[in-house]
Amino acid sequence: MKLVKPKKCAVCGDDFLPSKTTQKVCGLNCAISLGKSNVTKQNQKAWNKEKKIRKEKLKTHKDYLSDFQKVFNEFIRERDKGEPCVSCGCKVVGNGHASHMFSVGSSPSLRFNEDNVWRSCVECNLHKHGNIAEYSIRLRDKIGEERFNSLIVNRNTPLKLSVGEIKQLIIEYRKKIKSLKYA
Repeated sequence: MKLVKPKKCAVCGDDFLPSKTTQKVCGLNCAISLGKSNVTKQNQKAWNKEKKIRKEKLKTHKDYLSDFQKVFNEFIRERDKGEPCVSCGCKVVGNGHASHMFSVGSSPSLRFNEDNVWRSCVECNLHKHGNIAEYSIRLRDKIGEERFNSLIVNRNTPLKLSVGEIKQLIIEYRKKIKSLKYA
């Protein structure tokens, strides 16, 4: 005959001798408490799922653009990892910033153009407002005169993305990030 080892109650923590191998609690009161906590956890899980669906329905076009901007900037930082700052050439400490040559406010059509956005140090992007004079010189060298001129020509072209297109771009860029991280 096998001896039954004492267990700790999952609710109160007291030691007890289980009558069944699957028994988790010491008595009826603890069993009721465990059952209630499991129901509470299930209800919380269901509510979190419902809340996520409701939040998604309330999102505006601007919210989707903001979500895409975060994913796009993460892609830029991952793409340019290990590269020096595009503006000053120094080593970028930490993640750095996704710096736009032509700002989102003045040229919204280039907001998500990979030739317009490069990783830069915090000093250049925040404190020197992009350090645009140096940025333009280094960017020409980096992408070539033809692609740089294309940016200038296309900077006033309107960019109109539907919510569906934005969602698709978010998925595409997440895949790109994943492939860069695990390559």
